[in-house]
Amino acid sequence: MDATLLFPLPEGMLIEDIQATETSLSLTVRATHPTSCCPFCSQASSSIHSHYQRTLSDASCVGRQVQLSLTVRRFYCRNRLCERKVFTERLPRFVQPWARMTIRLSLHLQAVGLATSGRGGIKLAVRLGMQTSRQTLLRRIMELPDLPEESVLYLGIDDFSLWRGQRFGTILVNLETHHIVDLLADRRAETAATWMQQRPDIMAVSRDRGAEYAKAAADGAPQAINVADRFHVVKNLTEALQLLLARWKAGNQGSQSNARAMSGRAEQTGCFPRRMASSRTSPCGESALGSTSRAIRTLSTGRGVARRRNEAQGDRAADGDRAANHTALAGVWNLPRSEKATEEAEFF
Repeated sequence: MDATLLFPLPEGMLIEDIQATETSLSLTVRATHPTSCCPFCSQASSSIHSHYQRTLSDASCVGRQVQLSLTVRRFYCRNRLCERKVFTERLPRFVQPWARMTIRLSLHLQAVGLATSGRGGIKLAVRLGMQTSRQTLLRRIMELPDLPEESVLYLGIDDFSLWRGQRFGTILVNLETHHIVDLLADRRAETAATWMQQRPDIMAVSRDRGAEYAKAAADGAPQAINVADRFHVVKNLTEALQLLLARWKAGNQGSQSNARAMSGRAEQTGCFPRRMASSRTSPCGESALGSTSRAIRTLSTGRGVARRRNEAQGDRAADGDRAANHTALAGVWNLPRSEKATEEAEFF
């Protein structure tokens, strides 16, 4: 099986040896082109001067780190007018001169850095089998060419930290394309105003609530409309809602406390109020008036039960009196006639 099917290489390069471990793959590679061009005069040469080894990191294979041991040749330059007498062969489609990683690995790290930023990209790269550092990812991103200058109509301006809590800069963003237009070394109003004065097409400036950027927009782009950015609009709304909910919660807790106190007094004294002073809704969605009304109904039911109990006791007492009367009457009817008349007269 051809090893280049698993490890594709540019034309004119050959894999001589492969050594595999549990976490890495080591490949020995050499160039096979018979000639190479001088980087100064571009004249081809086939006269080999010497060889040397370059160790390169390549894109991972099935989760394993790949390391290349590349044999590079030195050639004599046969152009007598060229300043360079000996040069090293170039592999422009595979690796840059003096680089320690292949071009495809650099592109992979660049894509990871753009998608996840420095620190987050380290974890993902290690998971994919590419050993790197935060500084390497940032360097790959900084190597990208600058975008061509574009017209800015809607500008977003904010500060960022160069040194946390100590040094700050200004970031300028084109809100139409979401591209970073420029970075300023500080966040002074004069610096930002000077930058805006060079771009008279600005129609709107989205900024924070700071006085420095307000002054910069007024001096540098007086024709532009000043608006608050979305972050600070949401922040203002959040702060206002928090204050409103705190006041509402404090008032609702006071209403519930008053309702419980009224219910307690009603239970102790047996006097129930006809109206409740508050009908605000508690955080659980239950009305304070409704809960108090249920408490009053419960107490009223208990009072009715007590009244019926007293009525039942009175009925039993009346039944006892009637039974005593019947017993007395029965005793009267059992007496002799003369004594019966006397007892009936005394009884009635």
